[in-house]
Amino acid sequence: MTGTPITLDDKNINEVLKAILEAAGDTRGALKNIGEYEAPATVDRIRAEVSPDGTPFAPLNPLYEQTKVGPGILRGRSLTLSEIVYQLVSDTELAVGSNAIYAAVHQLGDTIEAKNAAALVFSMGGHLFKRKSVTIKPRPFLGWSDADLAEINEILLDFYFSAVEERPG
Repeated sequence: MTGTPITLDDKNINEVLKAILEAAGDTRGALKNIGEYEAPATVDRIRAEVSPDGTPFAPLNPLYEQTKVGPGILRGRSLTLSEIVYQLVSDTELAVGSNAIYAAVHQLGDTIEAKNAAALVFSMGGHLFKRKSVTIKPRPFLGWSDADLAEINEILLDFYFSAVEERPG
């Protein structure tokens, strides 16, 4: 998966993961369950046009909005960015994100500059523009909402108690 890593470093979650590792010897099942939850939760946030903390996405440039194709902010004709996937990176690490090459630009924002020409040339709202650079506002869509953290804690606790119940002795 390409993109920008977002790290969840929550003391409670880390403690439960450690307990799961001690009880079950393996956290992959718990991480897979978290990925199964978080990928659609992220898609839901994109559709609602809010960041994980509930902040609405920065509005579109009004000229761009006039001719934009697609159903909303961060959702174009192909819907590539909102195809959120997860993968187990290792036995103890989960990645959640988008394979869209431009995902990091939308997550973090960026300034795009002309490299091989005197200017960037593009049209918006029927107007032609030539600019040395264009700034894309950040619209964070990856991350962990309070509801996500609560659900992740529930997933981890369920996994832990299942591991303890299945443990011989």
